[in-house]
Amino acid sequence: MAKAVNEFIDVNGTRQSILTMYTDTNNPVLLIVHGGAGMPDRALVQAYNSELADCYTVVCWDQRGSGFSTMRGRLTIDLMLSDLAAVVDCLRDKYHQERIVIAGHSWGAYLALRYVAAHQDRVRYYIGTGQHISPFQGEIDRYRFVRAEAQKRNKKSTVWMLDSFGAPDGYTYPHMDAAAKAYVALKVVGYAGYFSRSNGVSMAKYVRQYLGLYRQCYGAHFPKALAGMVRPLLSLNLEMDRDDYISEIKELSVPVLLVSGEEDMICPVPAAQRWLEQLTAPKKDFVIIKNASHMVNFEQPQKWNRLVKSVLEESN
Repeated sequence: MAKAVNEFIDVNGTRQSILTMYTDTNNPVLLIVHGGAGMPDRALVQAYNSELADCYTVVCWDQRGSGFSTMRGRLTIDLMLSDLAAVVDCLRDKYHQERIVIAGHSWGAYLALRYVAAHQDRVRYYIGTGQHISPFQGEIDRYRFVRAEAQKRNKKSTVWMLDSFGAPDGYTYPHMDAAAKAYVALKVVGYAGYFSRSNGVSMAKYVRQYLGLYRQCYGAHFPKALAGMVRPLLSLNLEMDRDDYISEIKELSVPVLLVSGEEDMICPVPAAQRWLEQLTAPKKDFVIIKNASHMVNFEQPQKWNRLVKSVLEESN
């Protein structure tokens, strides 16, 4: 029976929370870097991925200002990278492991992959789920997806709106750029979304189910945890979309596994595939899971858990 321990550690002068699930602390450490930005996933990991504690020491970290962790200073990507580095070093020291496994999801995959590229000697394996690659190529992929879906569904008004914006040149639309990005993002959620339509479960039902898990996990702190999901949208996400750092990562000495839901267009699958094809690494794999979208690690947890467990055999 796995144990679960919540504790607070000092991270660059702030009190930050980590939840550790384990059966044997001698097992390899798996640090899960949550998405959002600002959306801690410990409640979902406990519900859907707890079996990983049979072979890993699983650590869920509430990032600065998220979940139980406190907020200090202005949120920037450099600050979050510094926090991540401090957390990794804390875990390496605590469990006497030179290298750990890092798994990032969405925004967390962006943050984690940037960390991995800078600290390859501290990482045993990198797992990216719903991997954010390039805001520039991603926007082009999303625009093309929305246009193709609108034409297939005979949504003439949508096609007309897209034509009025014009096709994006990189991350910029010829006309009404901000409005165009917002419109395309809304249509992506409508046509593809965070959850697969193939499972016959509505997005509203998923949201209700997840909110119930968050209420149970955070208790009286739940309202503050919700507020922490909003704050980074106007800072970290905007900063992330201004650069193209991940596309510049061409070589890693760390083995890489990318996992995507087949229907994911929040972080488009084609962009992640193209990046991995060009990457030089000792081992690299891309796995697409059917009947899943952006939340694939929680939509199809058994398949995702199996892939994460398989990493141990490959890295021994």
